Amino acid sequence: MDRRVLAVLAELVDDLEIVCVTGDPGSWSECGVTARCAGGTPLQIRRKPAALARVAFGMVLTPQPYLARKFTAFRGWHRAVALLTARAAGRLVITSGWPALLLADAAGVPVAIHLAHNVESDIAAEHAPRALRLLNEHGRLWRMEARLLQRPRNLYALSARDAAKLETAGLPARVLPVPLQPKANGVTKPAAVGFIGKASWPPNKRALSTLLGPVHEQLSALGAGVADVSYVLAGLGTETYATHPRVTASGPVRDLADFYRQIGLVIVPRYGPSTGISVKVLEAAEHGVVSVLPPALAEAIDPEGPWLLADDPDRTAAAIVRWRGGQAVPDVLGWARRRSHRRAADLLTGALTCSD
Repeated sequence: MDRRVLAVLAELVDDLEIVCVTGDPGSWSECGVTARCAGGTPLQIRRKPAALARVAFGMVLTPQPYLARKFTAFRGWHRAVALLTARAAGRLVITSGWPALLLADAAGVPVAIHLAHNVESDIAAEHAPRALRLLNEHGRLWRMEARLLQRPRNLYALSARDAAKLETAGLPARVLPVPLQPKANGVTKPAAVGFIGKASWPPNKRALSTLLGPVHEQLSALGAGVADVSYVLAGLGTETYATHPRVTASGPVRDLADFYRQIGLVIVPRYGPSTGISVKVLEAAEHGVVSVLPPALAEAIDPEGPWLLADDPDRTAAAIVRWRGGQAVPDVLGWARRRSHRRAADLLTGALTCSD
């Protein structure tokens, strides 16, 4: 997501630099732009008992939600704050995603533009584990999120649904259409169905159980024409499903293009409250691959977009049948080509000008 917006910003800002919240210490080039990280702030701590205990102890002593404490509890956080403070001197600051806004608040730097990828508290309401629910993660997170989203001079949401929710909460946000970079050439796609994502993430885990369970059973029952539909699964942990009768490939992938070359349809199920947009849908469109997604997610991205809509196993199986039979093959590549940089560039130019 950020790389797509970064390509636009690189055309608009001469002295552009990236400060990362997490990652290895040092500097490198990202899409031709210098990126820096202080290091020492972990991104994932789910399987690190000592780190989790440290965060939990901090949550007992402070009102911070888990989604803040998982960064601020570690020594690298103070180095990241110092790095942003130094690099932001005399510059406009643009934050993208929750960790960046959290860092800017800790550093006390003015934020010219913030790009809200999700309403983070909505995710917590649906997916927070029991321990975090007992600590009122949703309430803690919404209070902090609402406060921090008041800081930027210009607030953008990637999802139309998120923009409407923030507006209702007194946080005026405009929608920033994410610019796409079409890569496919319109050639005929293989008759395989794909799924991509880290298998252990709760929404992905639930989606995989649906695809490999009820959807698989529906296709098998329908028989002729779709009984032989194969699945290509990509992402860390998906290799555990390699023995499923429909799975022909699984596991992490080095090159997204290789994954999308193997499939003609990608399943993007989303359960519970809809927040944000799906980078999977955008990537698929850039590669000329059709997406099956729920109506709420389609509305968030583009309600008039070239989607196959399904919000339960029966409808998902039916969408696969229509696609496989050639009755539903929308022009996703044409849509991606029309999603140019111009609209995003115009919006960001206006915000940057007003923030000078």
